[in-house]
Amino acid sequence: MAGGGTAPPLKISDVFILVGVTLIIGTLFIQEWDQSVKINGDDEPYKGTSNSFSGDFIKIVVIVENESEVRIQIFEDGEERESKRTLVSADGELEAEHESDGGELEWIVTLEEGVNGEVDVDLSRAYGLNFIPYLLGFAFAGYGVYRRMNESAEPEEILDAIIEVEDEAKED
Repeated sequence: MAGGGTAPPLKISDVFILVGVTLIIGTLFIQEWDQSVKINGDDEPYKGTSNSFSGDFIKIVVIVENESEVRIQIFEDGEERESKRTLVSADGELEAEHESDGGELEWIVTLEEGVNGEVDVDLSRAYGLNFIPYLLGFAFAGYGVYRRMNESAEPEEILDAIIEVEDEAKED
């Protein structure tokens, strides 16, 4: 160590626990913590894309601050599948949903000029692929806990060696 002290070596069980908990918490933040995107009607229409499998479900919710006309379009592999154009009241919302046949999804949300709003897009996977990182995380953490419980209760003996270099000049 930098301060001249010694530290016991890192145990493999601790590494498995650390990697597992990191996968679980990281996946939770990446997949579940989504925030609405603020858009302005004066800007370009809000666009997004995603690759999907058959049975995936997309839900788009648009909330506007002022009464305005809102348009939501959902395309799958370049072909328009859903299109909604509705007058939405102040603080009202418009929702569009689509079940995918598999392919590339693209969505476009358009607001009138001078209107601000928020867009929330949720994509639910049909095959549960979102849960694979959670399963890996629990497997790693569980294996780490298992190894830690089965390690000996006695602390490992730390062997320190002092290496002395003999001065060859003294021997002559």
